[in-house]
Amino acid sequence: MNNLVVRTISGTVFLGILLAGIIFHPFGYLSVFLFVVTVGLYEFYAILLPPTFPLRKVLGYLIALLLFGLFHAKGFGLIGTDGFVWLVIPAVALFVAELYSGSEKPFAMIAAVLTGIVYVALPFALLAELAFSNGNYDYRIVLSLFIILWSNDVGAYCFGIMFGRGGKHKLFERISPKKSWEGFWGGLIAALSAGVIMSSVWDDRYRFGLFHWLMLSVIVSLAAVFGDLAESMLKRSAGIKDSGHIMPGHGGILDRFDGALLAFPCALAYINILNLL
Repeated sequence: MNNLVVRTISGTVFLGILLAGIIFHPFGYLSVFLFVVTVGLYEFYAILLPPTFPLRKVLGYLIALLLFGLFHAKGFGLIGTDGFVWLVIPAVALFVAELYSGSEKPFAMIAAVLTGIVYVALPFALLAELAFSNGNYDYRIVLSLFIILWSNDVGAYCFGIMFGRGGKHKLFERISPKKSWEGFWGGLIAALSAGVIMSSVWDDRYRFGLFHWLMLSVIVSLAAVFGDLAESMLKRSAGIKDSGHIMPGHGGILDRFDGALLAFPCALAYINILNLL
């Protein structure tokens, strides 16, 4: 089957599942992002950790899923911040377990496990702060951030194809030779356009104002570029093209969410610092 057709079908199916999970029910939202975290962490550990001593991976999954679960339990109003103390047990166990691993670089292994948790699990755990408030679920901010992010990606791709060919204005050639400054500016323009639309659609509910929607668009666009480059750096250091193969024609979960991993925590920080919600 033609690669473009495969990409279109798999991308459409994935987008439909993601949108349905976010929009229709909080448990659908929870299921979708639990899947994303689990598979994303699997890809990350497959890249950085050797297959020997699987206990370190098990503890990494346990910490990550516990972190994800605690943030969402807090969002559902089931626990307070004191519940996060449970993270101490598997975190300490990780250090103790590494004593028996026989690794020549035990702290490098511990660092890889913890980096996976911060890089993959934490961003989607933090989304609970935007999706839940006092036990009530509201998908609109999360959906808006995805729309801005996707607009940035589409704009960057289209402008890169139309104006970035020839390779005269490389964005970061050492890490990602195909990315151009033309694509960067195209993505930013598309993200700002999406921010204007989000302002007109949701401001009767959130009262962010056009300025803050535009600022969120800039933050998401810039952070997404660095997120994309960071994942490219990870793959280049490992000598691989894709993080996985779960999405035919698109690669792995990390390939699809690389921008979100840095963009969404930055957007949350902006919203919380200015107390917009």
